[in-house]
Amino acid sequence: MMQKQEFLELFEAAILAAKSAARGDGEGSSPAVSRCVDAMIRLREAPESLACELVMDRRYPQMGKSHGLFIDHENPRIQSEAKLLYTLWMRYLYATGRKQSPRPRPMVKKNKKCVEMKISTTTGESSNREKVREILAKSLSKVANEVVGMKERVVSCDSWSVAASVESAMFERLGSFEGPQKAKYRSFLFNMGDSSNPDLRRKVLFGEISGERLVTMKKEEMASNKIQMEVQKIKERARDKEENRMKSMMMFQSGSMIMT
Repeated sequence: MMQKQEFLELFEAAILAAKSAARGDGEGSSPAVSRCVDAMIRLREAPESLACELVMDRRYPQMGKSHGLFIDHENPRIQSEAKLLYTLWMRYLYATGRKQSPRPRPMVKKNKKCVEMKISTTTGESSNREKVREILAKSLSKVANEVVGMKERVVSCDSWSVAASVESAMFERLGSFEGPQKAKYRSFLFNMGDSSNPDLRRKVLFGEISGERLVTMKKEEMASNKIQMEVQKIKERARDKEENRMKSMMMFQSGSMIMT
C-alpha cells in the first residue's frame, strides 16, 4: 500500500516532469511527458484516506498550487491525466465531507460563547460554499442541452467536480461569499448561469477556462462570443472613426500651410 513519502515523491516527480515538458521537452510522447503521466497514474492508485489527508493538509501547498500547472498544461496527455486525477480527489473530498485540513490544532481554552460563535461562523461559511457549488453545478448542467455534436464530451465531464474546483478557486482568491467580494461572486454566478451566455459555461465545463482563470476575467471577457464580437466591431468602428478624424485634421493642417 502506498505510503505518505511515496505519494509526496510521486507528486514532486510529476511537477518536475510537467515543468520540463513545458520548457520544450513536451512533444508527443517525450520522456518528460511520459514521466509526468506515469506519476499521476500511480497517484490515482493511492488510498482514499491518504489522498484526502495530503490534499487537504496546508503543510503541502504544492497540492493546490500545482493544479494550474497540470490542468492548463499545453500537452494534452498531461491535461487529460490531470483532470482525471483532480476529479478523483475532489470526489474523495466531497464524499467524505472533509472541508478543512486535518492537521492538529493547539488546545486553547475558550468560553462557551466564543465556541458557539466559531461553530456558527464555520457552519455558515460551509453552507455558503456548498450553495455556490450548487449554483455553479446547475449552470454547468445546462451545457448538455446547449451543445450540438459534443454529447460524448459533455457526458465525460463531471459538472459537480468542475463546480467544486471553480468554487475552490473563487474562495481562494475572493475569500468568503459574505465578505467584501460578494459583488464579484454574484457577477461570476450570474455570468455562468446567463441564458444568453452558453459559451462561458461550455468552456468552463470542458476545461478550456480553468477556475483560476475564470476568477481573474473581466466582465467583457466573460461575455458570450456574440457579444464579444459586437464589442470588437464597436471598438474597430471607433478606431476607424478616430483614424479618419486624424487624417482629416492632418489634411486640413497641410492645406492651411500651403495656403500660407
